[in-house]
Amino acid sequence: MAYASTSTISYLGTMAVGAMQQNSGFAPATKEIVALTRSTAGNTPGLFFTALGATQQPNSDAIRTLCNRDIVGFGAFTGVIPDSHTSVLGTGSSLDALQAHANLMFGTGPIQMAQTFFIAEGFTQTSERLAPTLDKLNAGVEFGKMPELDKLEYPANGIFPNFLGSSYEDYQAVVTNGLSSLVTSPTTDIFALLAADLITFGTAFSIRDIATFGNPGQVIAALNNVDGLGVTGLDVALANIGINPEQIYNLGAEQYNEIMQGALETVTNPDLIANAQTLLGSNIANMDSLGDYTNYDKLFVASKDVITFANMDEFRKKLQGLELGRIDTVAQLATYADAIEPAVLPTISNRTNFVQRGFIDSVVATYLGGTGQYTSITLQDMIGILGGVVVEDAAKNYRTAMTALYNEGLLNDIRSRVSELAAGLNEDYTTTVSSGPPVVININDPFDNSNHGDYESFQANKIGHIEAACRALLDKRNINDNIQIAMDNWFAISKKVVDEKDFQSRLDMNYGIRTDFADNAVSFITGLRGTINERGKGPIVKGMVDQAVRDGSIGGEYLRAYLKELENKLVADQFDVRWRAEFDS
Repeated sequence: MAYASTSTISYLGTMAVGAMQQNSGFAPATKEIVALTRSTAGNTPGLFFTALGATQQPNSDAIRTLCNRDIVGFGAFTGVIPDSHTSVLGTGSSLDALQAHANLMFGTGPIQMAQTFFIAEGFTQTSERLAPTLDKLNAGVEFGKMPELDKLEYPANGIFPNFLGSSYEDYQAVVTNGLSSLVTSPTTDIFALLAADLITFGTAFSIRDIATFGNPGQVIAALNNVDGLGVTGLDVALANIGINPEQIYNLGAEQYNEIMQGALETVTNPDLIANAQTLLGSNIANMDSLGDYTNYDKLFVASKDVITFANMDEFRKKLQGLELGRIDTVAQLATYADAIEPAVLPTISNRTNFVQRGFIDSVVATYLGGTGQYTSITLQDMIGILGGVVVEDAAKNYRTAMTALYNEGLLNDIRSRVSELAAGLNEDYTTTVSSGPPVVININDPFDNSNHGDYESFQANKIGHIEAACRALLDKRNINDNIQIAMDNWFAISKKVVDEKDFQSRLDMNYGIRTDFADNAVSFITGLRGTINERGKGPIVKGMVDQAVRDGSIGGEYLRAYLKELENKLVADQFDVRWRAEFDS
């Protein structure tokens, strides 16, 4: 057992609280990611800004979407948002969208960031709890048993529905966990009738060995276990047929049914029958022989008109279809049956489909779709960008690939065409043909020596050149892996932003109602203890702390020290080591 401190926070942790309350110790990890990525390959990802800031802007949105379709590079070579993501992020700089999203989550400082963290953490905890059940329901849950495999159509997704089992044919069976399958009409009174019959069995049968339940050999075994063969005459009956019960591993086995039943039926003496009833605690009326322990008509008297099985064999099969847990005896089963209550279901009792899609689909759409187990939504799914999760690696890969392309001169054509677009819109290629009115101008495109009478025509022609340059670059993907690497990772950056916005849209993040309560810092720091490794929390927190340290934040160094202390304390706890820098009374 680990050493138990009386404190909930260490000395370092308390100073980390103070740093956080002073808006120190954390920063969005995207700060450096964006800066480094924007400047890569000669500032290529931001080159379109030069055209967007030009004097003439006949169609600024066309500039904000330069080469953003998949067939021209997803915007990777022009720095804009991929076409498939514009419905969420708008148009323009993908890096701006990334930073804006991170800033929204971070708020004005660490205390507001903590609020974002708390809301996201609460939601992900709910998702984690619901996910296993929702995943099953979404895949399909069905009443009854699985049909014959050779008659079952193979699902397109390769996932067969979960069939509840033969004892679970309707909602009532679900409510009673299958017990209603034993009776024709489940009510409390009818369950009581069944229980009244079951209690008369005493210990004659064992549910523990459900495969042989109700077999005559179980009765003999039960009497043998209480040294009752002699006082019931069964010792003689068994000896007469050459059976030594001590030499048979399982007297209840089906192959012994006939011979065991025969032995029981030989005992007809009322006194011997009474002895058996006493020893087994049974109370079966009108027994003519011990063979009546397996007589369906004498066992089920009160409930015979309301049960769904016609003999002991059917009863056993019904029980085998139920979940009985630690129920070992029929007496326990009787108590269980008497306590279970059905529900009144006037509308849905006869429905054949278990899953009500109208109720499930909305819940699935809210709480599933993440990268956690059973597609639960994790913290990294929701707010990972705060710590640079996914986007940091994607940006590194993108920068490496773009730098290689730049150094090889493969970006020159695109860059030149964009520069020409900017120059033309800044009137560098414009001459006045007539001072008018109206004023007549000519814009000469130096690339193809084409002439244009207005800036709209010039821009459209130039954008055609830029897209042609992007397509020409893509044509070289088969011989240069860096082209596809750059595209894939650029797409991954904006997709991460889109995904987080999607997850956050499923609840109210309270971005419009931010607080600066100092207590948020206390709750956040103390909440890291014991949970730093849960739901992907650690990388997010460390990413923000590392950025703060890179920014020169002393508070960031205290936070870094505290996080490492938490990790080391987990190791110390394994060896019951007292942690000195932590108050203990």
